[in-house]
This record gives sequence, C-alpha cells and structure tokens, in this order.
Amino acid sequence: MRQLFCPTRTLVVAGLCAALLVSCAAEPAAIAPVATVVAVPSAAVSQPATANTTAVRATGPRPTSTCQQVAFQVGLHQIGVSQVIVVLTPTAASSTGTLQVAERTAVGWVCGAAHTARLGKNGTRPLLQRRSGDGTTPAGVFPLGVMTAWDGQVFSFFGNSADPGVTAGPYRRVRVGDCFGATPNAPSYGHLVYRTAANCPGPDDEYLPGVTGAYEHAALIGANMEPNVSGDAPGETPYAAAIFLHRFSYDAAGLTKPTAGCVSLAHADLLSVLRVMRSDVRFAIGDSAWLVANA
Repeated sequence: MRQLFCPTRTLVVAGLCAALLVSCAAEPAAIAPVATVVAVPSAAVSQPATANTTAVRATGPRPTSTCQQVAFQVGLHQIGVSQVIVVLTPTAASSTGTLQVAERTAVGWVCGAAHTARLGKNGTRPLLQRRSGDGTTPAGVFPLGVMTAWDGQVFSFFGNSADPGVTAGPYRRVRVGDCFGATPNAPSYGHLVYRTAANCPGPDDEYLPGVTGAYEHAALIGANMEPNVSGDAPGETPYAAAIFLHRFSYDAAGLTKPTAGCVSLAHADLLSVLRVMRSDVRFAIGDSAWLVANA
C-alpha cells in the first residue's frame, strides 16, 4: 500500500486565519481542498510586534583605531565594563608607549587623548610568562586592584601626597612603616606590610615613604594582586608584585626612565586619568598586535 502525506496549510486573509486541510488521494487529480475558517480578532494582526525587553547596544559601530578594537574586545569578554585604560606599545620589547582612556558610549567605544607612557625596561610580557624582577610590564587585561594594608585599611589608590580627588576606590595616604613586599616566596610578597625602612630593603621590597616622586599618587593594577597572590608561599610562581600606574621617574639629565614593571605617566596626565577612573575600569596592556588578538 502506498503511504501518503497530508499537509495542513494556513493562510491569513483580511484578518482571518484560514486553515486549509488538504486531503490526499492516489492520483493528483483527486486532491480537493476543504477550508475551515476560524475568526481571529483584528487587533491580533493589526498591532506591530513588540519586544518584551529593551535591547542594549553594548558594542556600537565597528571599531577602527587600535584603542577602540582593544576596548571593544574587552567589552565583549567582560560584561558590564564601560571603561578601559588601553596601554599600547609598538612591540613587545618597547619601553615607551601610549595610554588612552576608552569609554563605552551610546555610539560605541570612544578613546581619549593618547598620553606618552613608560613601561618596563624590558618591554611587556604576558603575566603568566613573566617573573618578578625580569623588568617587564605584565601584558593582559586587569581590574583595578584592591588591597588591605597592615593596619586594616582597604585601598585601590595610594600616594605620598594627599588624595587628588579619585572616586573609583579608597585612597591611602602613605604612612611611616608602609613596606610593599616584593621578595618572591616570602609571606610579604604582594602585600603591604609594616616594616622600618632598614627592614624593607630594595631592590625587591619597596619602602613607600621613601619614593616621594614616582609615588606621589598611584593606582593599583590588579596583576597577581590580593586576594589571590601567587608567590607569597614557598614553591609558588612569583608572577608579579607592586604593579602600579604612577608618575614618571627622571634620570640626571631630566629624561623619563623606563620602569621595573609599572606604567608611568607625566604628572598632569596621571592626575587626569586617576580622576576619571571608575570602579569597573580595566587595564589593557601590551603591544598592539598581541593585545588586539588577546584582549
């Protein structure tokens, strides 16, 4: 016996929904349509379709500049981020680059002025490939760091000068005894502990009251930072410690110096950036090609 498939077809005509039940026979000539008409209120077809929720434009127009491309990628991968500090170098070996603040707006990502920035004397290196003391700035995307000092104060910014007006997080005025531990595999590594200047030796540990120039004001870049610091216990890999955004250091000739791993700016540029930062900010750091591919 031959099996036949009998389709049901639906038409909408002048506000009426007509369901056409097509019978099937062995021969095409025997097909005869039978229509069943079901009334549907006219409002059901006269009103335009509406969405239940409002669409959010998270990306905007296609980005064009490298800064926009990086911010765009960060915004796609980290939901809710509306501000990215983009630090770009021409190559991974470069110790000089640019810093721009990118903002997500109704028309897409908009990048601000490009400030000259200094980075590690040996360039940049992805965080998990670098080691403390190698002279590179960690490459990657990092949040604004949050730390707890030896006296219990929680902070994201610090400095030897008064709070310049930051709003993204708490500011700590540097105090006597503030020692930032950077000796790999010591309990103080990556933490702000209390020590005298004599017991906070360089080049690893940093006695913050003694760095009055570069640490006039600084922001914590959350690369291997509390609460999960790798390297503060024996056997752990010391990826990075004391990675900050701070003011330029200068040599005897008055020229800017590369850093040991931080990002630095001119005084006025630093203040302008610190004051516009928001708590959801991300730092995107690296050479242009690597960062576009990995942000």
